[in-house]
Amino acid sequence: MIPYASRMARVAPSAIMALLKQAAGGGFINLASGLPDAALFPHETIRALADDVLTRDWKAALQYGPAEGHPPLRDFVAELMRRRGVAATAENILITSGSQQALDLAARAFVERGSVVSIESPSYLAAIQTFDSYEVDYAAAPLDDDGVRDDVLIANLRHAAGSGRVFQYLLPNFQNPTGLTLSVDRRMRIAEGAADLQLPLLEDDAYYDLRYEGAALPPLAALADNPLAQYTGTFSKTIAPGLRVGWVFGSPEVIAKLAQLKQITDLHSGSLTQRLAFEFCARGHLEPQIAKLCEAYRAKRDVMLNALHRTMPDGMTWTRPRGGMFVFVTMPAGVDADVLLQRALERKLMFVPGRPFFPRNSSSESTGGNTLRLNFVSPPSDEIARGVEVLAELLRSGEP
Repeated sequence: MIPYASRMARVAPSAIMALLKQAAGGGFINLASGLPDAALFPHETIRALADDVLTRDWKAALQYGPAEGHPPLRDFVAELMRRRGVAATAENILITSGSQQALDLAARAFVERGSVVSIESPSYLAAIQTFDSYEVDYAAAPLDDDGVRDDVLIANLRHAAGSGRVFQYLLPNFQNPTGLTLSVDRRMRIAEGAADLQLPLLEDDAYYDLRYEGAALPPLAALADNPLAQYTGTFSKTIAPGLRVGWVFGSPEVIAKLAQLKQITDLHSGSLTQRLAFEFCARGHLEPQIAKLCEAYRAKRDVMLNALHRTMPDGMTWTRPRGGMFVFVTMPAGVDADVLLQRALERKLMFVPGRPFFPRNSSSESTGGNTLRLNFVSPPSDEIARGVEVLAELLRSGEP
């Protein structure tokens, strides 16, 4: 037996990655992935930018760099945060290898074995895996049409704060996996609650720019004076995930500590890819790219929602996201999404059962066995419609 550290007992393979490996064989309608539509990647622009950067700045682009990130990119991200309503300078910004690394660095800095993580239920699978690796306990709060139930969440925070270390994690916009958005009133109450209790709060806003209707809502980081509040963003959803460029916002003291952790993790994010992300933004490509993505993804979302409305049998409910990448489906009690998936795979259809999105070892009343997540961004529109039709046929054909 290999003597792994105890934390490895809670490190399990990702259900989504296992499905993606299976989909690599081809022939599947893939409603399972969390991947952006590769057909919309600005590859020609990135190719031209890479040629320019490697012509005029190749020594720095291929060299080690500061752990905090490429200074012009930090300045740009600080300006971007100010546009979102958050007072920020470059000292508030750490460039990370995607927002996933920001999540891990924050967890390493603020949680330890036995810490309580206050979390939505369901929540982002990779966040749950990250927190699991630090051997935490969970205080879970359910969601409704206005996002996470702030009354339950704040009660959880107050209860947990009296007994030990607490960390708050949430996704306010177009939440993964549900697509739900947290209302302004609830944002205010949660931000103020964490500030009053002097608790670290990590706001994961990876989908901020993928809004298809309605006005942008203020980040929680802008709604209360909390020196432990952190906010993560990314260019993975707007430029390309392969660049692995994201960021975390926090107080200068917190950013300095996270930078130390990053330095011992990977020294710094890629010097070349940081410069590509900066040049893409500085030369005015970002806003048109976001507009292009929103137009395309809005149309795909509508195809999925229309197909669900047209084909689903009675007893089914689903979210109606105003942005993001996902629709979350709830089936009648007793229908097992894992069993349904096996039947779907026989019809060359993939989706993600909802169970992995519900944190284990938590106060959550639901295990999510009768839920599933559908991605409307990755596949073409005709496959979205056909995939939903196959799902409806399976549900009508008998109890999974």
